[in-house]
Amino acid sequence: MEPSSPPPSTTPPAPRPDGGQPKSAVLNWIIIGLVVIGGLVYLAYSRKAAAPDTANGTVTGSSAAILEAANVTGRAAPNWTLRDVNGKPVSLSQFAGHPVVMDFWATWCGPCQIELPWWQQFQKQYASQGLVIVGVSEDLNLNDVQKYLAKTPIDYQIVWDGGSNTLQNNYGTPFGLPTTLFIDRQGKITERVTGLEGKPELDKAIHAIL
Repeated sequence: MEPSSPPPSTTPPAPRPDGGQPKSAVLNWIIIGLVVIGGLVYLAYSRKAAAPDTANGTVTGSSAAILEAANVTGRAAPNWTLRDVNGKPVSLSQFAGHPVVMDFWATWCGPCQIELPWWQQFQKQYASQGLVIVGVSEDLNLNDVQKYLAKTPIDYQIVWDGGSNTLQNNYGTPFGLPTTLFIDRQGKITERVTGLEGKPELDKAIHAIL
């Protein structure tokens, strides 16, 4: 008769010298840490890159995060200088004392095409009350804007953002196009509208700055 096999050992395994963490788990934590650090560095660099470049005279005045702030009511609209489609410089400051509608748009933006005829109507309707509507084109190519205006003439002020989003970077980054700022005669922002808004609502916002 063969002797029975000894019972299996119930002794727990000895603890790992590295504290019980497998090498793969330690490596994962190291990778996560590097990703977090990299993300923080990128965020800091992005904010620095988006800071207003006052050296070239693009924007002056108060804080430039106009398009990102949760509430912009009552804030002063920073001055800017851009060029129209013919290369002529245009500044926000030249409209001081006027109610201003500042509309960010692009030729490829579908909702913008819906609003453009409304802005033309509003410009004609309220011109006698000093209203100035400025369309800020965010197209990358000036030629695209010029071709569009040749086919679809617009009788209010159009400026081009230079194809590099300079103005958006200085004002902050909008959540989409169109984005519209309503500025009263004192240069204060009364309302910001992001996305396509109804014509009656836009008319109401204009009345608030006349």
